[in-house]
Amino acid sequence: MKRLLATVCIFLFSYSIAADEMDGVGDITFPTSGSAEAQEHFLRGVATLHSFGWKQARTAFQHAQEVDPDFAMAYWGESLTYNHPLITEWDLETPKIVLGKLGETTEARLAKAPTARERGFLIAVEALFFGEGDTRARRTAYMQAMDSLHQRYPYDDEVAAFYALSLLSSAGPAGEGHRANVKAGALAMDITARNPRHPGAVHYTIHAFDDPVHAPLALPAAWVFADIAAAVSHARHMPTHIFIQPGMWQQVSDSIQSAYDAAVALWVPGDMAGD
Repeated sequence: MKRLLATVCIFLFSYSIAADEMDGVGDITFPTSGSAEAQEHFLRGVATLHSFGWKQARTAFQHAQEVDPDFAMAYWGESLTYNHPLITEWDLETPKIVLGKLGETTEARLAKAPTARERGFLIAVEALFFGEGDTRARRTAYMQAMDSLHQRYPYDDEVAAFYALSLLSSAGPAGEGHRANVKAGALAMDITARNPRHPGAVHYTIHAFDDPVHAPLALPAAWVFADIAAAVSHARHMPTHIFIQPGMWQQVSDSIQSAYDAAVALWVPGDMAGD
């Protein structure tokens, strides 16, 4: 399959509020072995996934699968839309069904990934969804797999972004958690230095420094995230995590209203909380 290297700025104009108010999901570079048409959907999915736009990302990944049924990374992406990494609630069974569409066994699924890098991403979700232990054990195994992938590809922004999120997801008690958060934040800020409009980099910076002591480090990310990923309601909400720390109440109020407006525009009958 043709290897495609693409840098994209993705725009979504399908919602009821004005396009200039809700037009972007961010800029990412994520080379894969998918077809050109499938890659367009895939990139939209990954960018939206970074902002926790679960349903929007899932739809994009499913479109990529329809275009290129053997595109392993499209199934990888969809599986992650059922994992809410920063809360304990998650759907463990549906990702197995999604990955099962790619292949019935781990070996069959990995065989569909033509590059070592893509196999590394798949190995990580295999640990997350098919591994043993409770939620924390699985998330720790996923983090360790992403750590290994990051060591192999230290300058790959997508590997670094998903590794940063895995650190936040697997963080334990307060002391250990702060160390993991600072490391995740450092990774995210490093990505931002190369790509200021990377949705995952600014998003994970905010989560990493979401406390009164470290919040000033995330203030630049808080100012821009809603603009970078305006098409995702969660991105409009996230700045409140930082604005609230120093008591920036007007900015908190404005962000909440903006997130509500986007959520209303995106809602369709049948949507569940978090979609």
